[in-house]
Amino acid sequence: MITLCYSPGSCSLAPHIVLREIGVPFTAKRFAADLRENYSDEYLQINPRGRVPALMIDGFTMTETPAILAYLGRRFPDSELFPSNSLESEARCLERLAWSSNTVHVAYAQIRRAERYVLNPADYATVRDGGHHYFQRCIAEMDEHLQQNRFALGDRYSVVDPFWLVFYRWGCRQSYEMAERFPALTTYVTRLVARPAVQQTLDAEGISIWPNAGRPDRKT
Repeated sequence: MITLCYSPGSCSLAPHIVLREIGVPFTAKRFAADLRENYSDEYLQINPRGRVPALMIDGFTMTETPAILAYLGRRFPDSELFPSNSLESEARCLERLAWSSNTVHVAYAQIRRAERYVLNPADYATVRDGGHHYFQRCIAEMDEHLQQNRFALGDRYSVVDPFWLVFYRWGCRQSYEMAERFPALTTYVTRLVARPAVQQTLDAEGISIWPNAGRPDRKT
């Protein structure tokens, strides 16, 4: 039995998509972070840190998005979402997951969770400004990569791509002009959203990638 604990639109969107790509039966349990449900007694019994996602599979519980994504890709090799043709390709996938979590996600957390990084509220604005700067720099790096590659790992769709989709959505929510400033990334995200598993997951979470009635050609 597989259960994914998620919060709509958070980084848990990535493993939620991957589970639907794999096509195995699973249960999705919603713990909305904006309602602080991830700090409920029920969820803290699952993950005492109070962070989503959490994956429970056959009595084994794990947390942290990159670990869950790598685990799912390797647990279900027929999905071909985790490279297995060489040690180098596996390492590249793990490298992308680590960068996505340790650099890109951390930059965004500075915007949304400044209190994690400094104790003095007077410094929150400076932390947020730094977060905006570094998060947009990361998005620009993705865009540059995708000018020459179809996916995060080159020519193959993998567990990394749903993670990058999350970051694009977050950029839209910060009112960055994503389509104008990052056209390669926007084209890539448009392809991802056309995948049935991605659309099913967005519908299940009740969210959209695109603001403004779902049109990627509009300013975001």
